[in-house]
Order: sequence, then structure tokens, then C-alpha cells
Amino acid sequence: MTFEQAAALPLAYGTAYRMLITRGALTAGERVMVLGASGGVGVACVQLARLVGAEVLAFAGSAAKLERLREIGATHVGNYADRPFLEFVKQIYGKPRTSGAGGVDVAVNFTGGDTLPDTQRCVRLRGRILCCGATAGFNLSLDARYWWTYEHTLIGSDGWLKEDLSTLLGLIAEGRLSPVIDRVLPLDETALGESLLERREVVGKVIIRL
Repeated sequence: MTFEQAAALPLAYGTAYRMLITRGALTAGERVMVLGASGGVGVACVQLARLVGAEVLAFAGSAAKLERLREIGATHVGNYADRPFLEFVKQIYGKPRTSGAGGVDVAVNFTGGDTLPDTQRCVRLRGRILCCGATAGFNLSLDARYWWTYEHTLIGSDGWLKEDLSTLLGLIAEGRLSPVIDRVLPLDETALGESLLERREVVGKVIIRL
């Protein structure tokens, strides 16, 4: 393992693994949608979901990012700048029904802001909604009708434990996982790296190296 790969693990991949696998119990054959899929945690979610055999619907805001997400394993992609993510879910999987048809099994939403009600409308009967943050705002609105009618489970996840990182190290050693690193910059270009992140011009991680 390179130092760059190791640097990518704790925050992005550790957080994604604990949320999706340890806490979310994602399994093969399930349908999972990932909002904000082009960032560090989002990319890790896409890779890990494919690794366990799940079907991934990944959302991002540009054609270039969507193409990269396809390359790392997304089955379906959607540009939320073109139309609401709920419309993509209905088109691909159908509207969730109380009979159990339609929708996704698992929704990953660490975006926050005003996205939670529409996320609920994407999730099938007895599905799960996973959260490890709220990058667009933490004062969320919840539609309780979908919560009880569809018997959704809301699962929070905070960071990672040593065993989560140990499992990830094993996956890399076996050649089954390779962290997505957009670029590696020297220490004196730290400001550039921060600017790229703020402008959302990267897919995966930006690594600063001494």
C-alpha cells in the first residue's frame, strides 16, 4: 500500500465502510442510491457497494463526474443539476409502493439540507436511509408519513472503528479495492487543493504530501 492510499482510508473510506457495511448491513443484490457520489465518501460508497454485489445509482452534478462514477462501478448515474433525483429513481426503479414494489433498498444521504423528504420518497418498503453528515445543512425536515407507512429505518453512523480500517486494509492487500485519488499535491499547494474541493472539481480524494 502506498502512503497516498493509506492517507485516503481513515476519513473517506473508513466513514463509508462503517456507514454502508457495518451499520447499514448492505448485501448483494440490493439497490442503493448515493447522493453526492463524486466526493471522497461518496466514491467510497460506490466502490464498496459494488464490492458486496449491490446495484448502485450514483448522483453527481456534471457529465464528467458521472462518467467517472460509471468507471468505478455505478450501475446507473443521474445528474441532479438536470432534474430532481427522485425522478431518476422513479424512472429506473419505479415509484415505491406499500406492496413492496419500486424504489431502492438503501439510500445514502449525507447531503442534508432539504433533501431528506425526497430521499424518503425514493426508498422502498422497509428500506434504510443512512447518514454520516449533513454537508448542505443539519436542520432537516422529515416526512413522518413515509417513515411509518413504509416502515423505514433511519441509521446514523459516526466515523469508524479500528476493525473497519483493518477490513479495508485487507481488501486493498487482496487487490479488491483501490482508493480513488483525484490528485496528489505538495504541501505548498494546499490552498489549491482546498479550492478544488470547494469548487467541487474533483472525484474522490485530494492528497497533500510532504
